[in-house]
Parts: sequence; structure tokens; C-alpha cells
Amino acid sequence: MHLLYLMRYSFYGQSGWRGEASRDPEKLFSPERLEQREYYLRKVALPSLRDQTDQDFNLIVLSSTLMPKPYQDRLKEVCNDMLGPRAHVIFREPDSTSKVFQKYRWQTFNRYAHTAQIVLDDDDAVGVDFTADLRGEANAAVALRKANQPNYVFLSWPRGVTALFEDGNLELIPRNVPATNLGLTVVAPSESHRSPFRVAHHKVLERRPVRVIHTLEPQYIRSVHASNDSKGRRGTEPVKAETLPMLFKTFPLLRDLKADWKMRPEMAALAEA
Repeated sequence: MHLLYLMRYSFYGQSGWRGEASRDPEKLFSPERLEQREYYLRKVALPSLRDQTDQDFNLIVLSSTLMPKPYQDRLKEVCNDMLGPRAHVIFREPDSTSKVFQKYRWQTFNRYAHTAQIVLDDDDAVGVDFTADLRGEANAAVALRKANQPNYVFLSWPRGVTALFEDGNLELIPRNVPATNLGLTVVAPSESHRSPFRVAHHKVLERRPVRVIHTLEPQYIRSVHASNDSKGRRGTEPVKAETLPMLFKTFPLLRDLKADWKMRPEMAALAEA
């Protein structure tokens, strides 16, 4: 079983839901937006993969040939610094997101019988044990499949937290969404056409075979900030103080955010510990 994270990074092409910026190259590649996206990539998404307890995975970052060359170079540099050869940064002309990922996956990772394809946005994060836990769940899903069932299955991880970056402050809010796109995974034979980008995630429970994995600990961080393409759904009550130690253990990257964002006293104390 090979685990493969798939990340779109300012890609100008066709995919499912598209925000306003993704439909307008002038907005998509504005220096201000690119600086903001790079910040969250450096501070949230890539550190979460760097910190995984199971390091046996690869990441494909799909970006656009239309991105200014200095930002292309910076993207390759930061991915290499964080993950080395496990990060594959590719630049493509406007095209279908799922087709580009599929073609590259077939060309580069075709030696595995099964692949778990995992969605990770460029400003979101997964917990340190996510890769290890997902590997076990993915192998179980393959082993438990009956002969008359589809040869693929989606895995959804409902429990996470929203990280709200607003007015110089960082707050964490509980999140529990059964059909979330955060860490949404499709487990299928490696030659399969199945892709997590060919399904409306909010309809996945109705339309696809799915294993919804409820855990007591959060599995992901959903970032909400000024340059979001989608604000997503979130609550209003912050996580309770007694759960914060678990969160800082699950997401060590939170400590490094202390230098840039004001945190409530309980969070700040853990960040400095």
C-alpha cells in the first residue's frame, strides 16, 4: 500500500469547486496572494507532513506553468527543504486536476498494487499519526472488501479543528464533519481511475462506498484566514483548555506559530513549553 498526498498549489485549471481567485489568473498569481499561500504552506501544511511518525509516503504538489518563475523556484525550494525527494513538485498548463494527478501517479508510482490518495490543501494540516493510522485503515479496507463490492473505498476522518487566523490572533475551534474534504482518501488499485478530485466531498456518503473513521483525537487542522478560497463551516466556541495539550502534541507546528500570532494564555503557555 502506497500513501500519496495530493496538493493543489495555485493551479490554474479544472477541478471541482473553484474559488474566485482560481478562475482569474491575475488574482491567482498576484504577489500578495502568493506570499500568503506560501506562508501557510511553510507554516502549516508542509510541517505537518515533516512531523509524521510514519515517513513512508510521497507528496505531489501540482502548480501552474503560469506562476511567475521566482515563485516556482521558491515552491520547489521549500518542498525540498521540508520533505526532500518525497516531494514531487510539478507545473502544468491548464488542465483537469484529476487527470494531471492521475497521469503523474501512473508514470511515477505504478509499482504498487494499491494506492491511498489523500487530499491535503496547501494551508491545512494532518496530525502526526495520520499517515500511520491511515495505513492501517487502508490495509484493513482492502482486506475486508468482499468480491461483489467495488474495488475502491473512500476514507473520511470527521474530527478535526479549525484554526482561525484573524486580526493577528489564532484560535482553535472544534470541527466534526463526516463528509469533509480534509484528509479525504480513496483507496484503490494503483491502475484505477478513481480520484478524490472526481467526487463532491459533501455527497460522498450518498454516492460512494465510504468508511467514516471517528476518533477521539482530532486528525486535521482546517485553516481559515484572509486568503481562503472557501471559509468552510465552523463553530464559534473554542476548544476547551483541557484538550489543548493533546492538540499541541498532535500538531507540533502550533508551537512555531506563536511568533506570528497572538494566542490565548493557555495556548501561549503550551507553545513556550
